[in-house]
Amino acid sequence: MRIARSSLAVAPLTIATVLAASASLVSTVPAAAAGATFTVRSTGDKPDRKPGDGKCETQGQTTAARRCTLRAAIQEANASPDQDRIRFNITTGSNAWKTIRPRSALPTITAPLVIDGTTQSGATANASASGTDARMRIILLGTDAGSVAGLQATAPVTIRGIVVSRFARGIQLSAGSDGSRVLGTWVGVDRTGALDRGNTGSGILVNARDVRIGSVARADRNLIAGNDSAGISLGIAARDAVVQGNLIGTTRDGRSALPNRGDGVFVTGSRGHLIGGQSTGQGNVIAHNGGAGVSLLRISSPSLDLTPRSVRILGNSITGNAGIGIDLGADGTTPNDRAPDADGGPNRLQNKPRVVSAVVGNARTTIEGLLTSRRSKAYRIELFQNSAGDPEGRTYLGAIEVTTGQDGKVSWRYRIGARLALGTVITATATDLVRAETSEISGGRRVTD
Repeated sequence: MRIARSSLAVAPLTIATVLAASASLVSTVPAAAAGATFTVRSTGDKPDRKPGDGKCETQGQTTAARRCTLRAAIQEANASPDQDRIRFNITTGSNAWKTIRPRSALPTITAPLVIDGTTQSGATANASASGTDARMRIILLGTDAGSVAGLQATAPVTIRGIVVSRFARGIQLSAGSDGSRVLGTWVGVDRTGALDRGNTGSGILVNARDVRIGSVARADRNLIAGNDSAGISLGIAARDAVVQGNLIGTTRDGRSALPNRGDGVFVTGSRGHLIGGQSTGQGNVIAHNGGAGVSLLRISSPSLDLTPRSVRILGNSITGNAGIGIDLGADGTTPNDRAPDADGGPNRLQNKPRVVSAVVGNARTTIEGLLTSRRSKAYRIELFQNSAGDPEGRTYLGAIEVTTGQDGKVSWRYRIGARLALGTVITATATDLVRAETSEISGGRRVTD
């Protein structure tokens, strides 16, 4: 058995500092040749009168009657192979916010496209370290559209700064939409970010590669709440998705409950995803959801291996969910097995650490534990502080890297330069650094003196 120690003198990270990041950071968008810019000037739903002519105009006798709609702008963008942009300058109506109500499914996005709701007058991106203070001015409302997705793409798309609600699925990124981005967007809520306007399915459904939902930049923080299924579903054709810096299951304040009725993040049969991260600002708040915080489900198939693997779940604030914080198998708590932790299943059912003690003394807190897993392998142990009665992963405390011995075991010790509150509960996860697979959250250990 090896013994690993950390004597880092660091203070616990609150939800605010988990989310905090430099507002000057800029997200990467899919590369494509620059194309045209189409400006939506109407909340109407008329189609383009001549798709492909490079002019976003609808049928009408006057200039006012021919104002560009979102439907017409997508039709024009689909006619070009270049990456076009859709911006907004809607001046009709007395409200500061502008609601677009499609009467049927909007055209599937089939060519590279950027849709930017922050271009509408009065809209601002989030600048807050916690929660979101964004002002949303473009609302895409699906009450009249039927059982369809709000926005669906089969080509790379960047969606920024809009509210998508009351559809069957909020945003659907299908095969061909590799490299898409969803940034600074609200899915399943109203324009205030406080009321349930959920989509009847998942808020965001991904079946493409290299999709980014949120980022470390504050302006990119999404609010995904109130949906009738999972907040985010990473489907069987998804690969290498990154989900960072989002609020999943809360109101805009990042604390109050506005649950998705399913899991916060639901991974079905796909691999290679990163949910959260190791740097400040990359973690998500995943709270109050009707299922697990994050759930991984194997899909039975006679010809394909559809077992989620290489899914890293790092640095998040996971708390208050109806199910367990991280669920490998979507079947509740999975018991550890003996070394060399050779079982299969989602994330190969990576063993959890065991927190043995959490003791306050002088001006610090010492946490000790044990991990049993693969022999002579490296792991990242993440520590969390929770209120009594909610042993998930509320407040990220820090991490230590350890290596198991020939017996597959390692004892570890982590010191925090602060006195944690007595009676609060410490939990931990383990991530295999070679396989990039995170465990469920451990059982809790109360802080004592």
